[in-house]
Amino acid sequence: MLPLVLLLLGIFLLAVGAGVLGSMLGLGGGMVIVPGLVLLFGVDVHWAIATSLVSVIATSAGSASRYARKGLLHLRLGFFLEVATVVGGLVGAVLTAAVLIGPVGTEVLLFLFAVVASSASFLLLRDLRRGGVAEQPRDPLADRWRLHATLPADGPSPSRAFRVGHVREGLSLSFVAGLSSGLLGIGGGLYKVPAMTAVMGVPMKMASATSSLMIGVTAASGALVFLLHGEVAPLITAPVAVGTLAGTQVGTHVHAVASSRALRIIFLVAILAAVALMILRGLGVTSA
Repeated sequence: MLPLVLLLLGIFLLAVGAGVLGSMLGLGGGMVIVPGLVLLFGVDVHWAIATSLVSVIATSAGSASRYARKGLLHLRLGFFLEVATVVGGLVGAVLTAAVLIGPVGTEVLLFLFAVVASSASFLLLRDLRRGGVAEQPRDPLADRWRLHATLPADGPSPSRAFRVGHVREGLSLSFVAGLSSGLLGIGGGLYKVPAMTAVMGVPMKMASATSSLMIGVTAASGALVFLLHGEVAPLITAPVAVGTLAGTQVGTHVHAVASSRALRIIFLVAILAAVALMILRGLGVTSA
């Protein structure tokens, strides 16, 4: 009984950390949950992905309401992009649950995790090097759908209006975000946040807050597929969901006081750390 209790406690603490990081950066926690369950607790990657999607839903539920009260959610843009993301999420979940099975499928998923995370880090690094969000050119789609918005005042910083651009590119990356969410259980925030900041010109704080709402919808579509395939384990999912929800209470407070540049740097470090761990797992340097 004691080993089981310690196991559940360890998973719970992992989920708390995932909730803090996920809600703070709009990631959803899957960047911590998937490699954590695989590398630390020996959970099969398919079960880890299914569990992670449930944790992403918990992160979204715990953080989105707080960001809404602060006026940081760009609802129109979020729901606009979510159409493409949900389609990608369903496709990715079906591929993982029904096609990428067995040892070969596991290795493919580990490889895809590293590729997806690396490409997202490139987008964010480019954003960091140019010093933040660039002014966007006029975009007919953004004008037609009224996607431009205003970032609320934050302490001494006044409110700031901004233009949204490159909407087609943002939609394409949103589909990729959904695909990666369904395939890898990471919520899609890896692509959603860089897509909104580095490509579409949305300020980091609003992008990460809006992503926190979007990831819950995306994860729900993927989790349903895994649930129908019987790959959601209640014994693992329960402590993950509770721990993630608890962690979001801390993460949303950190989000409120941290600078946009600090959030970008933390986001980048989290991505690169997860990439390194999963590459080591794929090469057999670390074992499940």
